[in-house]
Amino acid sequence: MKISLDMGSTITFKELDFRRPSWSLTQELRDLTELLKGLKENIKTLHKRDYLSITPKMEDIALVNRWIQKYNVKHFYLQVFFDKAYVISFQDILELVSNDENEGNNFSIERDVKNQGKTTIKVNVKIGKELIGKIDMPEHKAAMKELDRGRLLFYVTFEGGKGYLDNEILMRDVINA
Repeated sequence: MKISLDMGSTITFKELDFRRPSWSLTQELRDLTELLKGLKENIKTLHKRDYLSITPKMEDIALVNRWIQKYNVKHFYLQVFFDKAYVISFQDILELVSNDENEGNNFSIERDVKNQGKTTIKVNVKIGKELIGKIDMPEHKAAMKELDRGRLLFYVTFEGGKGYLDNEILMRDVINA
């Protein structure tokens, strides 16, 4: 995201910052000051990570590792977006996060509401491999289901759609890894 300033210069979102005023003359100005404080805190959070991510949960790391040790099975994380999908091996994630120099650029560790407040490793998708580079979107429509005692559940259903695998990456980085 780029923001154009009146002065004719352009900055990226990563560079966006401002000095928070401390207005207190009226209640409205005090409320605005608090809102700006919240905005500044949220911008600071967003500055931590400006990339799409593959998101293994910290609580799963030990479980997956035990599974690999016990059954000698390779494990991969696949992150699917609307238009692409990326894959990365569990081993690559471990190697990435074991090097502190990678934190901030290639991964971050966060707790967020979308994952019930669980600690999650956010790995930059560019570290992984683009396994699916094109996706035909499915048809979608609204649906409803009546639950016990008459409660109604509304949701979206999907039909069709297709992803196109990169066979070279599948064979080299997943099957023969």
